[in-house]
Amino acid sequence: MASDDKLAMMEKEINALHACLEKRGINSRGTTDIFGRPFSLPVNAEHKATVFTVETLLSCAQPHMRTFWAATFGFFCTFFSVFAPAALGYMIKKSKWDADTQTGDGGLNLDKDALSLAGNLAVSGTVVMRVIAGPMCDLWGARKTFILLLLVAIPGMVILMTAQGEAAYILGRFIIGLSLATFVTCQVWCSQFFERRIIGTVNATAGGWGNVGGGVTLLLMPQIAESVKSWQLGQGKQPGEAIDFTWRFIMLVPMLMHIVAALFIMTGRDLADGSYSELETSGAKQKSKGAASGSFELVKVGFSNTNALVLMLGYALCFGVELTMNNKLVGYFDNYYAKPPRTAGVMGASFSLMNLFARSWGGMLSDTVAIKFGLRGRITAMWLIQTLEGMLCIFLGMVTINMKNPDSHEFKPDALAAAGMHPTVKAVWVDDSGLDPMTYTFTGPKGNLSHCASDYVFAPEWPCDEDVGIGCAVLNGVISRLPTKEREITILDPNMDCIHNGDSIGATMICIIGFSILVQMSEGLHFGIVPFVSRPALGVVSGMVGAGGNIGAVISGQFIIGSGKKEPLDQGFIYLGIIIMCLALTMHFIFFPGEGGILLPANFPYDPQWIKPTEGAVGSDELNFENVKSSTKEEATKASSV
Repeated sequence: MASDDKLAMMEKEINALHACLEKRGINSRGTTDIFGRPFSLPVNAEHKATVFTVETLLSCAQPHMRTFWAATFGFFCTFFSVFAPAALGYMIKKSKWDADTQTGDGGLNLDKDALSLAGNLAVSGTVVMRVIAGPMCDLWGARKTFILLLLVAIPGMVILMTAQGEAAYILGRFIIGLSLATFVTCQVWCSQFFERRIIGTVNATAGGWGNVGGGVTLLLMPQIAESVKSWQLGQGKQPGEAIDFTWRFIMLVPMLMHIVAALFIMTGRDLADGSYSELETSGAKQKSKGAASGSFELVKVGFSNTNALVLMLGYALCFGVELTMNNKLVGYFDNYYAKPPRTAGVMGASFSLMNLFARSWGGMLSDTVAIKFGLRGRITAMWLIQTLEGMLCIFLGMVTINMKNPDSHEFKPDALAAAGMHPTVKAVWVDDSGLDPMTYTFTGPKGNLSHCASDYVFAPEWPCDEDVGIGCAVLNGVISRLPTKEREITILDPNMDCIHNGDSIGATMICIIGFSILVQMSEGLHFGIVPFVSRPALGVVSGMVGAGGNIGAVISGQFIIGSGKKEPLDQGFIYLGIIIMCLALTMHFIFFPGEGGILLPANFPYDPQWIKPTEGAVGSDELNFENVKSSTKEEATKASSV
């Protein structure tokens, strides 16, 4: 008995040592895949990683951490490329460069409507692509679908680089935007490699760090552009010619990133044990049905699940809001606060940069509350965070709602013409200090007069851009670019209660940062629940929810906030916040049999799945190791012994 006790004690100590090492992400038991290749991380019975810590993030080993980093970088690249043209908007929207006459500012002569339409199409085109990408992940594999989506964007970049008008610019942005469907492949691929207990944190971190690409491009692309522009001017190019070359040339940056990401993803695996084809050959994986029939069955299952539909709506109110803010904030700071492009880019990027940690916080919160409260905890936390998100959106609008903005007191060209101020428009500014009145004069068929800041009034730190022929004037210490042909002009009156004259920038930034944190936490909370909705249709549900985000971006960007013409932007923020808070109440309809919902008990007689999966249907990541052919087992044994 003494020896038996010693043996039991030794086994207990060994198991304790294994547990300690596994918590640090070390596969101390030497578990291998069905082909005898050892895993770098400890895994469960399905060969999904059980650990995701700071220590494991330092690794890129096959197969689990390779998948995480490949998925994260691939999604990062698509976010970077989709918003790269927006970061260069201050160059692209200028008047077109004419090589024959050596005139123009080097852009495509785009107005606000064209820029707004292009921005909305860039995030709306991927709605259908995300829905399609879901079944492709289930049938073809997330890794292969990922590579395809990365390569699809490259023709769009070529079209953008060679564009000569707004039609080509809009088409290019639309095609590039299709690659945002990589969000689906990112989330599905990670869900297939990490166990459900930690999947909220994993998905949130991968998705959040991918979303950071939207902020990085707003920070990085203008800096690269200014460097290339300076180089071109140093080569003796005309200012307009230099700008025309610059914004086209630097689109090579996102193009190269997509190619590198595709090659990186090629080095990964479809599942932890190998590719779909070799796993089907070995007998471990159920063979997929035909693409058409299989896709239709999976789509029916996904779209007939109440939980999936509610999550789709909820994601429209967080990720959709993030995409909208990425498109609106730079122009908001430029227009309302008279910030120069570089400063406005940095301030606008702050919203996206919260993804560095905020989305992970949402995933961690989801996993943490699930330990004690299960899925009911995940759902409740998601509702609370999204409700707070709506409140912060309202506060953001309330900061400036009582101040005059660039859309206030605007005189349209028709009114100017009726007043005899066409085609030469003069705007006179007079203050109470006794200074001589300032007069702006420009000729052209168009002209808008506004009493507050606009694209063409900037803060004192903005230098006069003599290189492109724009003069400057100083009005009570504020430098204003003089308008040129067919440009808006602005009367900057420091005595008026305009936003740019107030002290509200600090409060605005606090609201934006807090709002951003809650938006990204809500996104992480959503995809902490998605993997539990339907395992056979995991890809379809992920695609549905992801597409909901893009639908939300189109609706909020085009109709709720808009371009500021019908309603001021800050009024749009208030409307959006109210909508978020009201529609977040639909999360009370999410229910999981045996788990419950926010209000409904676990035993409530209701099944959210209206159409059941076909008998015997399993998830694309479900393997049966007992069916592995004997030859494969023998090969694995030999490989393991070697």
